[in-house]
Amino acid sequence: MNQESIETEEISPSLGRALQVAREAAELSVDEVAERLKLSPQQIRQLEQDDYNKLGPLTFVRGYLKSYCAVLGLPVEDTLTLFKTPEVQVTTKYMQSFSRRTEKEASDNRLMIISYVILVIILGAPGIWWWQSSTTVSTPEVANTLVASTAEKPVLETIVAEQGTSDAVVTESAELGQTEQVTVEAPATIESIPQTVTIEPVNTVSEADNATGLSTIVMRFSDDSWVEIFDATQERVAFGVKKAGYTMTVQGEAPFSVVLNKHLMVEVELDGKLIDLTALPKNRLAKFKLPLVE
Repeated sequence: MNQESIETEEISPSLGRALQVAREAAELSVDEVAERLKLSPQQIRQLEQDDYNKLGPLTFVRGYLKSYCAVLGLPVEDTLTLFKTPEVQVTTKYMQSFSRRTEKEASDNRLMIISYVILVIILGAPGIWWWQSSTTVSTPEVANTLVASTAEKPVLETIVAEQGTSDAVVTESAELGQTEQVTVEAPATIESIPQTVTIEPVNTVSEADNATGLSTIVMRFSDDSWVEIFDATQERVAFGVKKAGYTMTVQGEAPFSVVLNKHLMVEVELDGKLIDLTALPKNRLAKFKLPLVE
């Protein structure tokens, strides 16, 4: 039986078995070898049993085996040829299988993440559509509110401006009537009609202003100019850039606080009286009170 065992070992040599036999032949214990190699006795037993799975990476295992061979005085290169045992191949196959499984799990994780993203997009699309629809509906309402609030302030200015424009048209009609009188010699009654129409609205507005305690400012712009006017109640009755040739008429409680750009290009009247602005500083915004404070 011993002879058959020896023949079996010679037919199927093992690196761990060879190290064990050499250690026993050198009459060294496991603890003595472990102390020389700075390893634990358990690690020495694992080397002798060809159990390399718990000894770390393959590079470390080779280093342990080389050191073990050096302690026992064995030829390193010849002894390490026995390192390629079936158990090592099984470990390699196990690592390859583990690597494939890891790659498959990573691929499955990526596929799962992509699926979650698609699911979130599908579920979130109705919410985004609803939000865009509500925003589109609310935008016209806000715009209408802004337009309505903006239109309320210049109503008085627009009405008075239109009245001033109609006065200008009537005045032009009066001048045309006078021209026709010189050329055609029309009856005197025709001449008196436009003059009466031109004068009466002005007197009526003036009397109405005096009755309500309001003053009237008329500005005639010969160039583009920016203007801002507050009355005594701190209500802004005029604001913005007025174009050349525009006549603006506003009403409010005096005194007025006026900020005017290019004041020399603007003719200002207060309650029908022309205001002299030549004494104000030039080349900058003119800030003054109406009536002028001397």
